[in-house]
Amino acid sequence: MKKIILLFLTISLCSCNDGDFDVPSFEFTSDVKSCGEYVIYKKNSTSTEVIILTLTPTNIGTTIGDKTVAISTTSSVTYRILEDGIDSNYFCQSIPPSTPRVLKELIADSGTINITTAEILTNEVITGYTYTITISDLLFNDVNERIFFESFDFGILTVNL
Repeated sequence: MKKIILLFLTISLCSCNDGDFDVPSFEFTSDVKSCGEYVIYKKNSTSTEVIILTLTPTNIGTTIGDKTVAISTTSSVTYRILEDGIDSNYFCQSIPPSTPRVLKELIADSGTINITTAEILTNEVITGYTYTITISDLLFNDVNERIFFESFDFGILTVNL
C-alpha cells in the first residue's frame, strides 16, 4: 500500500510543461477598415493584433445579395501579432514597413468568406454600399497550433461613393 501511495505521489508531483503556448485572443474592435478596395482589416484595442482579409475585384462589387468565396491564395485571411501598435497607413503603403516587427503570423488554410452586399440610399440615390462579412469554418493551422472558428463575424464594411 505504501508503494502505491508513493507511486501516486510521485506521479502527481511530476508535471508537464507546455512551453510557451500563447493562445491568440481574437478580440477586435468593431471598426472594419480598408486600404484600397480589396484589403480589409480589423485591429484590437491596442492595435497590436490584426486580422486581414484580402479579396479580389470579383469578391467585392455592387451586386446586391449574398456571395460566398472560398479561402485561397487570392482570397485570404491572415492573423498577425505585432511588436507595437500600427496606424491606419500600415496596410496602405506600397512597400511594407519594417516596423513594427511581426511576432506571429497565421494564414488561414481553409474556410468560406460570406459577403452580403446592400445599397446605401440617400433620397433614392445610391450613395454607397455596405458589406456584411462573416467567415465560416475558418481554420488557422501551423506547425505548433490549430485554431478553428465555426463562425467568425468579421464585421460590416461601409463604402461611400
